[in-house]
Parts: sequence; structure tokens; C-alpha cells
Amino acid sequence: MKGVGKFGEVMAGEKGEADYDASLEKLTRVVHSGSQPKAILDFVSKELRRGFPHYTWVGAYVVEGDELVLRAWSGARPTQHVRIPMGNGICGLAATTRETVIVGDVSKDTRYLECFPETRSEIVVPILREDVAIGEIDIDSDQLEAFGDDDRGFLEALAGELAKVL
Repeated sequence: MKGVGKFGEVMAGEKGEADYDASLEKLTRVVHSGSQPKAILDFVSKELRRGFPHYTWVGAYVVEGDELVLRAWSGARPTQHVRIPMGNGICGLAATTRETVIVGDVSKDTRYLECFPETRSEIVVPILREDVAIGEIDIDSDQLEAFGDDDRGFLEALAGELAKVL
């Protein structure tokens, strides 16, 4: 496949609506493709949003000092929250507790930092190396209660793979 690069080679021949297992397998190959971390995060963000209709905005943050810094995103528009102090908002909570946080209705959670008025629910999954947060996956949905155990398991497994290369 001339001109498609490493990601194109990994993704070649794969079509149709993704499921959690197939997406994890595909994204794991991309994560371990030998590409630069920024390129991996860009691709993963876009692929997550493309593959799961209830993922309306996807971002990948990395920890720099005492802040989370946005490195990649996919959505209709950018967020104003490109730097989030550790401990602030749902993102900061997930990083400091080192646990996935699911908010079924962001309008009822005072910790939520609004990015988009249409966001109804959010999941934030920390990327951990040796039990230390080095980044996270942040996903918004325009649906209430959009994220369940399948999303949690899938995204935690993906975060575990990302921890090996970031």
C-alpha cells in the first residue's frame, strides 16, 4: 500500500462498524506500530470518535508537572480546556485518584468543567504507568448515561496499551 504509512498498513482491509473487541485489537496494533506518540494519540482520538457514535468528542491529555495538557482531540470543535490543573474537574479527579470516572449526567455534577453545551455525559480513563497517572482519555457524549461497563473495560484496556508507549 504505497503512501499510506504505518497506520494505513495496520488499518488496511478493515471496514464496517467497529465493536469493542475488534476496535481494541486494531487500536492496539496502531499503538504498537512504532510511530511517534503524538501521531498515535491523534489517530486513536479520531478512530474512537469514528468508531463509536456515542463518542462525540475525544481527547487525550498527558501529565506535565501538575497539569493535564491536551495532546490530541477529535470532535466538531476544540475545547477551551487545553491545560487542566491536577485535581480540577472530572479530568483532574481521574488523574489524581487514578481511577476511571463516569458521569452519567454532567449537569448534576458540580466538578464538571463545561467544554460544550451539548455534552450530557463524560468518561475519563487515566493512563497509568506503575500506578502513576501519565495521561488520560477523555470522552464526551451528547447522550445521557452514554457510558457503561463495555466502554469502561475497552477504554481501560486501551489506556493500558497506551501506557506502554507514551
